[in-house]
Amino acid sequence: MRSDARANRDAVVAAARKLVATDGADVPLSAVADEAGVGIATLYRNFPTRDDLIAALVLDGRNRVCALVEEHRPHVVADPASGWSPFVRALAELRLGALLPELAGFLRTARRSSELVVLREEALAAVESVLDVVRRAGVVGEDVTAVRFVVGLGMVTRSLPAGAPFDAVGQHEWMIEVYLRGLRP
Repeated sequence: MRSDARANRDAVVAAARKLVATDGADVPLSAVADEAGVGIATLYRNFPTRDDLIAALVLDGRNRVCALVEEHRPHVVADPASGWSPFVRALAELRLGALLPELAGFLRTARRSSELVVLREEALAAVESVLDVVRRAGVVGEDVTAVRFVVGLGMVTRSLPAGAPFDAVGQHEWMIEVYLRGLRP
């Protein structure tokens, strides 16, 4: 794939990630193309159907989670107590909380659902490999599974509603700290 074509494809996926998180999986594809700065024909050339675009989001999410596991796992293995928090914070920065509910619904109904479930399971297995280390070290409780951890992290990283009547500065970091403390045994 040419570098400009790859850049356009990546821009569409990034735009879809942003808009699906804020507007839901039914966001108009024309809005995704506009956000990506490409024409609708470019979007359809890369993703002939909405299912194809959402599947690309699932793959992108799996790839991002697995990349963070690869990056942080050696630090967690070397020192579970000090390596755990940066890993959780890095995952939190993915802001999957807004995407997870949209993608979960899609996984149940997509024509490629079995393929997408495999991607989800791969991401969970990668997270489980880190959790296994921190559970054995007593950093988190024995009841913290990959599913519980990811769902919990998704809940604490959800975006606040637009126009929330309070100042949210520092709220994200505070919620992550509270979440980390709550995972301890």
